[in-house]
Amino acid sequence: MDNRMQRKDFSSLGFRMLIGAVLITAVQLASQSVIFGNKPEWAGNMNIVLAVTMIPLYVIGYPLAFWIMKKNDAKKIEQHRMGPGQFILAFMTAYGLMIAGNIIGLVLTTAIGFIRGEQVNNALLTVISEGNIWISAIYTVLLAPIFEEILFRKLICDRIAPYGQRAAVLASGLMFGLFHMNLNQFFYAAFLGGFFAFLYIRTGNLKYTIGLHMAVNFLGSVVGGLLLQNVDMVSLPGMLIYGLYSMCVYAVGITGVVLFFINRSKMKAPEGDDRIGKGNLFKTVILNPGMALYCIAMIGVIIVQTFVM
Repeated sequence: MDNRMQRKDFSSLGFRMLIGAVLITAVQLASQSVIFGNKPEWAGNMNIVLAVTMIPLYVIGYPLAFWIMKKNDAKKIEQHRMGPGQFILAFMTAYGLMIAGNIIGLVLTTAIGFIRGEQVNNALLTVISEGNIWISAIYTVLLAPIFEEILFRKLICDRIAPYGQRAAVLASGLMFGLFHMNLNQFFYAAFLGGFFAFLYIRTGNLKYTIGLHMAVNFLGSVVGGLLLQNVDMVSLPGMLIYGLYSMCVYAVGITGVVLFFINRSKMKAPEGDDRIGKGNLFKTVILNPGMALYCIAMIGVIIVQTFVM
C-alpha cells in the first residue's frame, strides 16, 4: 500500500480522535459550568464533583466519540481463546507495566514539583483519597474499563489492524496515554494501552482486555483508596499494613516486568503482519497532520496541567 495513503488513514484517525477528545472535554466543562454555576457549594463535595463530571462523560461524551471513530469497513479481528493461566500471566504483566509507568510518572512529577516549589496536582489521587471509594469504583472499575476499551482497543485497533500489530500497539498506547491529559497517568496508561492493544490484536476479544483493565483499576483505585482513607500511616499498625501492601504490590509488579521481558520474543508480530515497512512505523503512524495535531494538543494540556494548575 502506498505510504502516502497509509499516512492519510492515520491522519484521519488522529483528527477524529482529537474531535472526540474536544467534545468529551466540552461536555464535561459545560456540565460543571451549569451545575456549579447554580450550586457553587456543591463544588466542595467530591462525590458530586465526580457525578457532574463522569455522568455526562459516559452518557454523552463517549457515545459521541464512538460515533466519530466508527468505521463501517473496519477489519474484524479473528478471535482466539485465552486460557485461565494465560489470563493470570497477562494480568501480572499488565500490573508490572502499570507499576513501572507509575514510577516513571511519580519520579518526573516529584522532580518537577521540587523545581516548582509546589506539588504537581494529581487528580486521580485526590479522587481516591477524598471521595466515597465505592462511588469512585463505579467510574474507575466498571465504566472506565468498558468505555475506554471500546474506544481505544475495539474502534482504534479494528480500524488500523490491516497495518499490523506494531502500528496498533503504538497508536493505541500513545493515544490512550495522552488522552488522560496528565503526566501522573501518561506513562502507565501508555504502557497498559499498548499491551492491551497487543492482547486485543492477538485474541480479537474485548472481554479479556476489559477484565484486565478492571482488575488493574480495582487494585490501584479501590484497594489503594481504602488504605489511604482508613489506615493511619503514622501509627505502627498502619505502617505495617501499608508496608505489607507495598511489598505485595511491588512483588507482583517486579514479577510482571520480568515476565514481560522473558516473553518479549513471543510478542513479536507474525511473519508478514507488518504492512508499513521497517523504519517507517513512527513516521507513518505519528508524523502526519492528524496524529501530530492530536499529540501536540494533548501534550499542551499535559504541560498546562503539570506546570500551571
